[in-house]
Amino acid sequence: MWTDLDLALRIVREASEVAAAAFASDTLHPRHKADGSEVTAIDLAIEDLVRRRLAETVPEDGVAGEERPERYGTSGRRWLVDPISGTADFVRGRPTYSVDLAMTDTSGPAVAVSALPSLGRIMAAGRGIGCRVFDGTAETAGRVSTQDSMFGARVCLHGKKKPALDGCVVVDDSVSVLSLVTGEIDAIVVAGAQLDEFDLACLPVLVQEAGGRVTITEDVVLATNGVLHDAFLGVLSRPTWESNPVSTLLQSVPRPS
Repeated sequence: MWTDLDLALRIVREASEVAAAAFASDTLHPRHKADGSEVTAIDLAIEDLVRRRLAETVPEDGVAGEERPERYGTSGRRWLVDPISGTADFVRGRPTYSVDLAMTDTSGPAVAVSALPSLGRIMAAGRGIGCRVFDGTAETAGRVSTQDSMFGARVCLHGKKKPALDGCVVVDDSVSVLSLVTGEIDAIVVAGAQLDEFDLACLPVLVQEAGGRVTITEDVVLATNGVLHDAFLGVLSRPTWESNPVSTLLQSVPRPS
């Protein structure tokens, strides 16, 4: 797993340099895709770069990207590339976009690297080997909080639906995954947002290897410090804030043993 994580880190760091240079250049020219979302030439250039590096190093692996057709592999391993996650932020000069690369194998999510190039931060995790957070040249272990009460729990809410979380402190945080794996917040709830596999590719490994838990359903994504997870599931299962509560699971990502 270390070899795969090192590969992902090297690729993402190279891709991040391209993204950061483009972000600083103020020469972005976005266009709209068929689904209405924005894309730039930098999205395409970064995905092509990542695909080239993977083809050079692990040619038997499959690669799926947000902007290019999928390349099917023979190894049972599949890389997921989100070249610029948060293109809307990227083109509007907000530094909270990320460059994401994840890998799954026959046992499930295995490797995740998510870089915030314009903030100088990188999150990296591999199944069974922990989560690391890089801030420039400094490296620390990613670790979720130990908050064990819903009262005072710091929660970041995303999406169009906002559940009532009595006693919790709602935090406006544009880098919520980073904040969760560094213990600055205790939970993330995403409800009523259209997310695809690329949006979610890095989440399970990053959070679980930092000691947290993730549950993904048809309508809700919940990531917590683990201690509070069942309590949040209980609140989100109440049919008082949405017609399809979290009890109808599409996927529940298991806590690592």
